[in-house]
Amino acid sequence: MNGDFNPGLFGGAMRSVPNNTSCECALLGSVLMQSKKTMEAVEEILRPEHFYDRLNGVIYEKALMIYNEGRTVDPFTIIRHFEHPDLDLWGEVDPKVYISKLATAYVSDRLAYDYAREIRETAMRRDLMALCQQTSDACCKPEDQKAEEILEGHEAALMHLASGNTETQPNVTFHEALCTAVTKAKEAVARGSALAGLSWGYKSLDRLTNGLVGGNMYVLGARPAMGKTSLGLGIGLRIASNGARVLFWSGEMTADQLGARGGAAKSGLNLRSVFSGRRWDVPEEAMTGEQPPLEDWQWAALNRACDAAYHLALETDTRGGLSVAMLRSRARRMKRSKKGLDAIVLDYVQLMRGSPRVRGRLRYEEMTEISNELKVLAKELDVPVIVLAQLNRESEKRENKRPQMQDLRDTGALEQDADVIGLIHREHYYLKKEASSGELTRRDRESPEQFSLRCQEFNDRLDKARGRGDVHIVKNRHGPEGRCRMLFDDETTWFRDESEDPRSPAWGRELADA
Repeated sequence: MNGDFNPGLFGGAMRSVPNNTSCECALLGSVLMQSKKTMEAVEEILRPEHFYDRLNGVIYEKALMIYNEGRTVDPFTIIRHFEHPDLDLWGEVDPKVYISKLATAYVSDRLAYDYAREIRETAMRRDLMALCQQTSDACCKPEDQKAEEILEGHEAALMHLASGNTETQPNVTFHEALCTAVTKAKEAVARGSALAGLSWGYKSLDRLTNGLVGGNMYVLGARPAMGKTSLGLGIGLRIASNGARVLFWSGEMTADQLGARGGAAKSGLNLRSVFSGRRWDVPEEAMTGEQPPLEDWQWAALNRACDAAYHLALETDTRGGLSVAMLRSRARRMKRSKKGLDAIVLDYVQLMRGSPRVRGRLRYEEMTEISNELKVLAKELDVPVIVLAQLNRESEKRENKRPQMQDLRDTGALEQDADVIGLIHREHYYLKKEASSGELTRRDRESPEQFSLRCQEFNDRLDKARGRGDVHIVKNRHGPEGRCRMLFDDETTWFRDESEDPRSPAWGRELADA
């Protein structure tokens, strides 16, 4: 009658399996003799699979069914379900005799909750023991999996186990919820902030979203070449410049490439100059050979950027094929440390991979798992998680290239799970591309004057869009939707607020000067 516990190939020989069948019987006795009070106390935290004795679990399952139908649970209503007992389940045990024994073993309903927690505790220990033994078995067969794959599978299973074994949160009255919200508002005023959480570092985004709130997931979507990495890195650096600690993951760039982007913005140099150490600000007609090396003042600007970066608590993670389990493990260590963890930025979500459980299935299922687990991670760590996402090609097919929320459709449940969705758009990129492609030609039956006027209007749009970009907030659970106007520097590939001076500090305020 014992549960289907698998001790593994090597691990179970010297260890007893955690269980407390006496506690199970006493609880079932309370269910049979004081059904309503006991079921009210334990139904939310105890499931049939928590019982070690499979027979006890089946009896509890039938009791739950009767209770949920609004009927009384007692020995007589239970025994009706076992008039024709399953021999594989009951063996030689007489159902009437066994249920009678349970009825005499009952405890008071006041103790039932503690007994239920004990049963749940031993079930969790069995699950942990089984997981550790499965991992040990895998480690003893090195030809099947690499150590990193075993570790990833273990972390994913552990995360799944933890999410399924959290005791039910108590209800909160509306009065308590409102008072907590008012207290948080007063705390924001006291710390001199008009925001509910961290600042994005960009006033226009703060204005629409009221800041970055712990437990929320923020999605920034864009087509390639729109600057999503630049904006994501800018957000991370500006959060860190305000004294917070940030974890930035990139699935497509190395740490030094990210450093070069931030360094170019800080020093005001062309990004190519930071990569090559040579000047790209010299006009082509003034060139007599290869690009000249950077001048001393330009090296000095880069060195000042390095000095400023020393004060920032932004850490980069560039592991390829990151899973949420791998991210969670590192993020939890950071959160537990003295420095803590205040925000996570992920670039970009399609480069992440699901757990071994969903790999090989449809990509939609894998992305849905990733999205769900990122949302759980944000709530668990109580930090904002900023997720960059690449939009599908649908916007490229439209005459108006401005992205829409439906362009996120290939990202599983990301659209549903996100608290805020912002879509990055730079019209100048598309207009410049159209101008260079020669597509602006005279139409049939279009007079020369009409064509000239259309060309002039096009050039006016091109000039107006130069150096500009937008973040369109298309979903906002806790505020309005709208348009955030930005400046974009092609040379440094950096975003600033429209209200910012283009020569202002790229990373926001200086910690060293604060």
